[in-house]
Amino acid sequence: MDIRLDDRVALVTGASSGIGQAAALALAEAGAHLVIQGHSHMAELEALADRIVRLGRRAVPVRADVTSTADVDRMVQTAVDELGGVDIAFNNAGLMQMARLEETTDEMWNRHLATNVTGAFLCARRVVPEMKKRGKGKLIHTGSIFGAYGVPSAVAYCVTKMAIHGLTRALAIELAPHRINVNAVAPGNVVTPLNDVLYDYMAEQAGAPGDREAGKRLLAKSYPLGRLGRVQDIASAVVYLASDAADFMTGQIMFVDGGYSAC
Repeated sequence: MDIRLDDRVALVTGASSGIGQAAALALAEAGAHLVIQGHSHMAELEALADRIVRLGRRAVPVRADVTSTADVDRMVQTAVDELGGVDIAFNNAGLMQMARLEETTDEMWNRHLATNVTGAFLCARRVVPEMKKRGKGKLIHTGSIFGAYGVPSAVAYCVTKMAIHGLTRALAIELAPHRINVNAVAPGNVVTPLNDVLYDYMAEQAGAPGDREAGKRLLAKSYPLGRLGRVQDIASAVVYLASDAADFMTGQIMFVDGGYSAC
């Protein structure tokens, strides 16, 4: 099956690194033009835009704060003005901090909710009217295995990913009459800068504080496939969900987790 997204317009948040960056490149390789969002790493975002252009696609980098209604409005309007609309939106921007309950400050809690949940909500609310104008659309969220399983020292992150799974299912029902498919990709642990804090935590559990690679090795043992995820593993799932091949799929949480959720 040759999945193509020729000349469709995709919006990817959290695109300056990790899963977002890999997904943006994969969408471009499948033929899509891109609006890519970042907040604080604009050099990386500009470099990504250059790579997309070299693939023969258009790329529009946008600095925006996904927790700001005004910024989200401006970001989506840029997609409309520069590329004509939005066919695909991958709401991927997020953060994770490790802390036990007693160590989770108000600021940490609120920051997780604002970025991981409110950010996805604001992006969905603004982009859906543009999809309705086009008569269809693909809305994809980044969930997590942590949205299905409780994990110690990650209460704020777990709660936000559970919320994303709920948002995905609720929007899928509401938007189905408009031919807008809403799904989430739920990664297992993927080697990205976002997860460095987790590897540091696991290194401490392994009795090797400061040895991030030891943390990765210990974590990989909990996955039936015996390894951690790669960003390309998740990007491939995003391209599938964005394509016509997934037209009969909505309201689903697609676990891409090396077998972790089967345990």
